[in-house]
Amino acid sequence: LEQDSPLRKPAKYVKSYYAEAAGELGLINTPIGLKFGAPPNTTGVPSKRLGALIKAAESPFTRSAFWKAYSSDKDDAIKLKKFEHVASDSTRAVIINARKEPTSFVFPQDFASIPDIDFLLFHQVSPCKLPAARLECVKLDATQYKALSALRCKHCDRDNADDVRRIGVYFPTTLASLLDSSFTITLLNHMMRCPHVPQEIKDALSELKQLAADHGIVTKRGSKKRFLEKVWTRMETHYNN
Repeated sequence: LEQDSPLRKPAKYVKSYYAEAAGELGLINTPIGLKFGAPPNTTGVPSKRLGALIKAAESPFTRSAFWKAYSSDKDDAIKLKKFEHVASDSTRAVIINARKEPTSFVFPQDFASIPDIDFLLFHQVSPCKLPAARLECVKLDATQYKALSALRCKHCDRDNADDVRRIGVYFPTTLASLLDSSFTITLLNHMMRCPHVPQEIKDALSELKQLAADHGIVTKRGSKKRFLEKVWTRMETHYNN
């Protein structure tokens, strides 16, 4: 599987090989780097997954079929980007604490059907009234404006909440804008950079993102869409409640 092999292996095979091999040694990925934290394979024989990976790499003709099988053999929870059972103790504690505490837009019952990272990310926002000056910039009638909540980082300083220039305040005024992947990326970037967000939450978000990459998991759009539709319903009626 070496990069300089005459039969150059795709990067995803090399990455998967090293990830499986690290697991054989008992290494786990944490926000502060690799550490020993899982039982190592002491049998002297590669695990079924590592053995299959090595065998498939020997022939370019089996790679496509193998990769499909390799991907489909993942833990059902991991396929849904549910990593609580394989995450570090600190990340697991952050998730458990979030599940105990409902917010205006994220409820404990949402947890089972959405990726851990989305649950935790939107758990970090709180309601924020749309500033009157914003009404001129968006296509909202008076009734919609009165009911709709913006989103703000709950960790940021909450003084001057009506200032549209305030960092950590976001105004998705349609479901489409909330569903746009760039909005989630923007929100995640803020949480990772915000000096007010506790480090353990930043570490948890970072680890969950890395776990998805390590396992080659992409969020199924349907589950995230259904979750954000719920968030939007809660946003657009928040100030009517």
